[in-house]
Parts: sequence; C-alpha cells; structure tokens
Amino acid sequence: MAKLEVLYNDDCPICRREIKHYAGLAGDGVEFVKITEQSAADWGLTPDQATQQIHARSDGKVMLGVDAFISVWQKLPYYRVLAPIIGWRPIKFVTSIVYRKILAPLLYAMHQRRQRRQ
Repeated sequence: MAKLEVLYNDDCPICRREIKHYAGLAGDGVEFVKITEQSAADWGLTPDQATQQIHARSDGKVMLGVDAFISVWQKLPYYRVLAPIIGWRPIKFVTSIVYRKILAPLLYAMHQRRQRRQ
C-alpha cells in the first residue's frame, strides 16, 4: 500500500496543532510535508496555492479539502470510524461546502494576515 503524503501549512498554528495530533497517531503510514517553495513545487503548486487548503496524495492521486481529511482519517486509529461517516454523500456535501466556503478561506485569511505582519 502506498504511503499517504499530506501537504500542510506549518505557519498556521491551528493546522500545525492538528497535524501534530494526527502525526502522533499515524505511525509510518502517513508523511506530513510542510509547505515550502520546494515542496509546493513538487506538488505542482505555488506556496500560496498550497496554503489555501489541505492537500493529500497517494499513488499519484491528489485529494483536496474534505477528501484529503477523509484519506488521512482512514489511516488513523479512532478517526477510521469518522471517515466513512464524513464520506457519506449527504454529509460530505455539507462538510465540503463548509470547509471550502468558510473554514479554508478563514484559515487562509488568517495566514495572509500573519504573513503581512512578518
């Protein structure tokens, strides 16, 4: 089975805390990759594009947003139970909208504010 790679924004304190939690549960099945110029380029993204939402890939397939979270959760104890619930079409539809329209833009805006202050 191919390793799952997750590209995440280490500059975001919320993202960093969440990924640290996942990494403590994941073992060797998931590789968490901090967004840098090089890592973003390896994914065919700019750092700005990469910070707009979570990305995951396995066997060349790239997942974004809720799909990326589901792919991570499938690899984690405890969260394995949550993955099929969130993946159920009606729930996934709603959670995808909430993530794409509210949560991801909010985290991205907070990231931009942090970048401007630096």
